[in-house]
Amino acid sequence: MTTNKSKISQLLNNNKFVFVIAFISSIIIWLAVAINVSPETTRTINKVKVTIDNTVPSQFGLEVFGDSEFYVDVQVKGKKYQISPANLSADDIVVLAQTNNVDSAGNRTLLLKAESATGSNNYSISSISQRSIDVYFDVPKTIDMVVEPEVVTDGFEVVEDGFVTGPVNLSETSVTLTGPATEINKIEKAVARIELDSSLSSNKSADAKIILLDENHNSDFKFVKTNINSVVLTIPVLRVKEVDTTVLFKNAPDEYVLNPLTYTVSPSKDYFNISVDEYEKTTEFSVGTIDFKSVSPSNYVFEFLRADLPVSDESQTEKFVVRLDVSNLSQEYFVIAGSKVKVNNPDNLNFKVSGLNKSVMVVGSEKALESITEDDITVEIDISEIGISAGQTTTVPANVTIKSANCWIYGTYTVEVSL
Repeated sequence: MTTNKSKISQLLNNNKFVFVIAFISSIIIWLAVAINVSPETTRTINKVKVTIDNTVPSQFGLEVFGDSEFYVDVQVKGKKYQISPANLSADDIVVLAQTNNVDSAGNRTLLLKAESATGSNNYSISSISQRSIDVYFDVPKTIDMVVEPEVVTDGFEVVEDGFVTGPVNLSETSVTLTGPATEINKIEKAVARIELDSSLSSNKSADAKIILLDENHNSDFKFVKTNINSVVLTIPVLRVKEVDTTVLFKNAPDEYVLNPLTYTVSPSKDYFNISVDEYEKTTEFSVGTIDFKSVSPSNYVFEFLRADLPVSDESQTEKFVVRLDVSNLSQEYFVIAGSKVKVNNPDNLNFKVSGLNKSVMVVGSEKALESITEDDITVEIDISEIGISAGQTTTVPANVTIKSANCWIYGTYTVEVSL
C-alpha cells in the first residue's frame, strides 16, 4: 500500500504540479507586495457636490438665493487600490462651504473644506478645483402686488384717427412676488407690457410679460420669482357714434316686462364710444338701470352721471335725466304684523320679531290695487348670521315681495329682532 509520504514525493517529482504551485505562490507574493509596498498615487474625483451649512445663517432668518448647487473636482492621494473608482467615489467625500460668519444679507464668499465622509485616513485630500464659492444670502419675503397694464409704441398713437381706447383689461390683476427682502423692497410696481408695431383699428388681445420695476423704471431683480410670468392684455378699440339714449329696468312685474313704462331721456341722443365689434348694429345706448322698487307716483325722475358712462369727448352732457310716465299709477299702504314675518332660523334661536319699520307701500294702477290684500304680501328675514347675544336687539333687512303681475313693492324695509 502506497503511503502519504510517497504520494507527496510523487507530486513533488511532478514538474507540472511544481509549476502550478510556483505560479500561484508568485501571484500571492506579487499581490502582497503591491498592496503593502506599492507607491502612492493621485486621482481626481469629478463633480463632488458642495454642502452649504445653513445652521448659522438660519439663526438670522437668512436663506440662500440664486445658485445653491455647486460642484468641484477633488484630487486625492493614496495607494492606488485604495483610491480606485471601485473603492472611492464622489459620495465618499464631503466638501463643506463654511458659513460661520454669515450674519447679514448680501453676497458672501464661502471657503471650501474637503474631507472624507467616513473619516477614513487611507487617503488624503491633495487639492480641490476651487477654494471658495460666491453665495447670496437674504431674508425671504412674499408679497402680492397689483399688475398695471403698459402699452408701448414707437412714438405713434395706440389707435388710428377716429378711434379711441376703452379701459385696458388684464386676465390677472395681481401677482405674487417671492424672493429676498432687499430686492422686493425696491420694487415699485409690476406691469404687464406689450409692444405694438402699428396703431390699432380693432380690438387687440395678446400675452403681456410681467415686468417688475423700481422707482427709476429699472428691472434688475436677479432673485425675485413671480407666480405668473405673463397675462392676457386686451385693448378695447372704440368708435364715436351718435345714438338714441334709453334706460333699462329691473325687478319689474310681469306685465311691465312685456309693456314697460313709457319714459323720456334728456338728451334723447348723444355721442358714445362704441366697441368696433358692435358699432354697425348699435342704434341706442342705455344710460342706466331703474329698479321698480324705487318707482312710485311721487318718485319718477332719475339722473345718471356722465362720469359713469362711456360718453365721447364730443358730448357736452354732464348728466342724463330720465322721466317716467306715472300718470296711471297709484299707491296703497298695508300694515304687516310681526307674527306674519317668515324667519329663516336654522339654529332654532329663541327670538322675538317686531313689525316692519313702516307700512308697506304697494304701487300699481288704481284698478290693479283694488284686488290686493295683506295676504298677497310676504315678508321674510334671515337670522342665521345676525351674531347677537341674549338680551340684545338688532335691525335685520326684510325681503318684502308681492304676489301680483302688475303691482310692486316700493322702498326697502327692516324689522327688529331680539334674543
